[in-house]
Amino acid sequence: MDSDYMFLCGVMWCRFGQQDAGKELLRAAISMDPDMRALAQTMWAKGALRLKDLERRAQTSPRTILGGNLCG
Repeated sequence: MDSDYMFLCGVMWCRFGQQDAGKELLRAAISMDPDMRALAQTMWAKGALRLKDLERRAQTSPRTILGGNLCG
């Protein structure tokens, strides 16, 4: 596994919540390479926290109910 690829998977997971990228991060989290493991685990955790925050905002925000458009 390449660290550049893993970083890009981390970006796709953290920024967009792309499930395939998250799966790649989880696969790399058990890598024999300690640096790859650390990168994958950190990026996966960061993305998971971001998704949790977005879910919490979506549940409490009236803008979400209207699809983000308050005035058409």
